[in-house]
This record gives sequence, structure tokens and C-alpha cells, in this order.
Amino acid sequence: MTRPKTNTTIGGKNYYRIRKKIDGQMKTFYGRSKAEAKEKYEGYINNRDTVERVCAPRRETFSVLAMDYIKNILNPSQKYATATKERYSNSYRTHIAKTWLDRMRVRDIRASDIQRFYNELSVSKQTLATINKFMRGFCRWLVLNEYADDFLSAVEIPRKPENKRHDDIVVWEEDEVNKILSKMQSHRLYFFVLTLLYTGARMSEAIALKHEDIRNGTVHIVRQCYQGETKPPKYGSSRNIPLHDTLRKAYKEYIKWQKDDMEKNGYKTELLFTTSTGRMYDPKSIRKSLKRFYDAHGMPYKNPHAYRATFCTQLCRCGVPIEVASSLMGHKSIEVTALHYAKVQSDSKEDAIALLHF
Repeated sequence: MTRPKTNTTIGGKNYYRIRKKIDGQMKTFYGRSKAEAKEKYEGYINNRDTVERVCAPRRETFSVLAMDYIKNILNPSQKYATATKERYSNSYRTHIAKTWLDRMRVRDIRASDIQRFYNELSVSKQTLATINKFMRGFCRWLVLNEYADDFLSAVEIPRKPENKRHDDIVVWEEDEVNKILSKMQSHRLYFFVLTLLYTGARMSEAIALKHEDIRNGTVHIVRQCYQGETKPPKYGSSRNIPLHDTLRKAYKEYIKWQKDDMEKNGYKTELLFTTSTGRMYDPKSIRKSLKRFYDAHGMPYKNPHAYRATFCTQLCRCGVPIEVASSLMGHKSIEVTALHYAKVQSDSKEDAIALLHF
């Protein structure tokens, strides 16, 4: 039997020795054969690389890893709507980036640091909630990759002032709606506004509507367009809205108008709403156009979302059960719809008290 080749003797025993320079220092690896010595050397290198991969990020700052998380985890995620991802990343850039917390190494961050940071933040309750949602996702990613310890586990959310505008529900009153519709009949956005009022669609959903989505007496809301990207509605809220008789009649007239517009301007489209060149509408352009219309007729500007809020509020005023209204709106939870019911009930109480006379 052939004896393994060796190249050194220690304590009367033969070994094969491998010497390598690693990080400026000579390291020696022994084995009963060349293969065994080489195996020990490779095991050391592999273990060293594994430790380096785990420990290197722990030496990075919050800033470096936060940007890595946003770019490679948050932005490609299918879990959140595009607007939600943008809101979370903006919360980091606006309120965390370039602060003392942003400069800390993640391995050094403790719950007391986050608590101090939250306490010092001069933001509303709603803004802090958004910041904390970003932090939860980021911290979970750090912990799963063993980059940091769970620094949110013992953090208490401090009390912050309410953002009054956050819970305000802006709607159009009946006389305002009548004025808008009467003055707008020759406007390019007339049927668009009518669709928002009678379906409660989000503007991003209305922009993405196609003619094929209006069939069998129903408006099928199955997609939205946000920042040029077409995808399913937020929270997976695809839904079918019965076609109101007013909208049905207006749609027949709109088809004729759009056919003439396509012939006049030389474009073809499957979309329900387009610009005069056949391009999909941009939300900013819609807001600007509506603002010009309101200014021209002495009306206050209200975000296009006010039409959706008006739809829901009218459902509440008509006594539609809250779960039905929530389904028609495609709300994430019934609690969102309840805000509209609370507003209607508050208005009703004020009207009731105003009727008192002694």
C-alpha cells in the first residue's frame, strides 16, 4: 500500500504542510496527506468568506443598508402598491436620511436609539406611522439576514399631534355637482368626471379603463395605471359596479364623440379616456385641466379624489349598508368606509340641533 506523501515531521509523526499568506499573515495547514491539508485550507477560506458575508454588512451604516433595502427589496416587492412603496421610501429620504441615526452602524443600533429618534421627530401621528412601517420592514430584513439585532422590539410609539387634514373627507355638495356637470358638458373631461361620480373609481383606475370593461350593464374595474405602470387595483380590489342609468345614457353619447375625435385627430384606442393624440391621461394633466375649469367658473379646487369620496358619502346618505358601500369602493377594510359614515352621522346631528327652536 502506497503511503501518503508528506513534507514535514512533528513529534515523530509525518504530515503534509501547506503555507499560505492570508491578509498579510502566513497561515499553516497540516494534514496526514496533501489532500487533507488542502481540505483544511479550503475549509478555512470558505468559513472565512461566510463570516465576512455575515459580518461585513454589520459594519455598514444605516444609510448604506437602507438604500440597499429600498433598491433590492422594497421597490421590486409585489406586496405593496406602487404608491405605498413610494410613500415608504420617501419617509426614509425625508425624515431619516442624513440624521444621526442614518450615520450609525447597524450592529450598534439599540431600541433606545430608535426610541430617542422617534421621540425627537417633529412629525404628525400619521407620518410617524408611515416611518414606523418602513422601519419594521427594514428591521425584519436586517434580522433575517443576521445584519443586526431586532432594534424595534422594545420601542413604544410616542404620542404625536394628529394631522387634521388626514381624516378630512373632502366631497362635492349637491349644488356644486350640479354646477360642475351643467358647465362641463362640452369639456373633454365631462364623461371622465361623470364616471368618477357614478362608480367611485380611483382616478388611477378610471385612467386605465377600456371600452371592453363596460359590458352587460356593469363597469368592471380590473386594473389601475400609476406612473405609467398598469397593474391590478390596489389591495387586489377588482370589482364590478352596476352601470347607473345616467352613466349608461352618457356613455352612448361619449362613444359617438370619441369616434369623431379619433377621426379628427388621427388616432385609434381601446382606452375609454385619452388625450387628443390618443395617449393615456397623466394624472397631473387632469388636475391642471380641472383646476383651470374650476377657476374659470369661480369654484374651489378639490382633488379629483373628491368625486370618489362624494360617491361613497352619497351611498351613506342613502342608507346603503356599510359592507355594501365598502365592497363598491374597493376599500382595504370596512374601517375606511366607516369614516364616511361617521361624517354623514356628524352632519345629520348638526342639522338636527340646528332645527331646535324654543
